[in-house]
Amino acid sequence: MIAGIVFLTGLMMLATQLMSQGRTGVWPSITLASELGIPADRVFSDWVILDKPIHFILADVQLWIVLVFTAALIYWVSDWTSEQLSSLAKRAAPPELSQHTSDLTDKRDSP
Repeated sequence: MIAGIVFLTGLMMLATQLMSQGRTGVWPSITLASELGIPADRVFSDWVILDKPIHFILADVQLWIVLVFTAALIYWVSDWTSEQLSSLAKRAAPPELSQHTSDLTDKRDSP
């Protein structure tokens, strides 16, 4: 349910951007940085290997893409958790009848 809400929110953000582009002719950049008021020159980490991906996700990736991927991740985690919990809840298979017991029932059924 939560994954569906996040997914629909992402689609509504895409529709907002498309309507704004139709009105002004310019693609509006709605990112996490623009929504949270994070300046473009902010340094998140002194390590370049961490700073570049964080800056890319916050300042360059459109918010609707982030929301759609977040919804996919939420759906996958909830599905995986459901599978794991259902496998724990399964009962052990009932023991099979021994060959001796089945022979007795076969003799009783025959004339």
